[in-house]
Amino acid sequence: MYNYCLRRTTLETDVVGSICHNKNASVIKTRIPFLNHILSQWSTYSDLCLKLYCVGDVTIGYHHTFEDIGVVLGMLLNNMITKNNLFRYSHAIIPMDGTLVRCCVDLSGRPGLYWTNSTRYNLFNPILELTYSLFNSLVWNSNISVHIDVIKFDSFHHVAEAIFKAFGSCLFRSINTVHDINLTKGYPIISWK
Repeated sequence: MYNYCLRRTTLETDVVGSICHNKNASVIKTRIPFLNHILSQWSTYSDLCLKLYCVGDVTIGYHHTFEDIGVVLGMLLNNMITKNNLFRYSHAIIPMDGTLVRCCVDLSGRPGLYWTNSTRYNLFNPILELTYSLFNSLVWNSNISVHIDVIKFDSFHHVAEAIFKAFGSCLFRSINTVHDINLTKGYPIISWK
């Protein structure tokens, strides 16, 4: 259906990524095993083949790698969304043992990340702070609106996994939904001069 490739190089990271809509296996190499794991889950749940290679300054921390991968994924998704007229709205609720996460997506062209936590736990531990950084970069570079609600909590690992699975499920629904709903404002027509 489509295949988009991008390379983004800074003094902090070198990220090469592509997404395509086919059944090929994803290849994800970021030098951070947990990041490889959750991106693989996102790829599986979205049914998008992700090829991603990142060399970053992981010796001083993982922040730049997470943030810059979010930038690249956002740019790839923006290209895919604008060129394929995907269905605008989708949502998913993912339970993982004692964790429950809801994700709602609007492919609106108006970016924003809205992250709520209805549990008593502080979600800004290192794993979820990095997850937030990735998603924040992703939404601002993809021009989509994403609401993430952590409804129940049993572990930080499960929350991060559930977030990526829920977001992947939302994209899968937007890609595979038949466009038979009339939108009140229609699809915007943009002309570059």
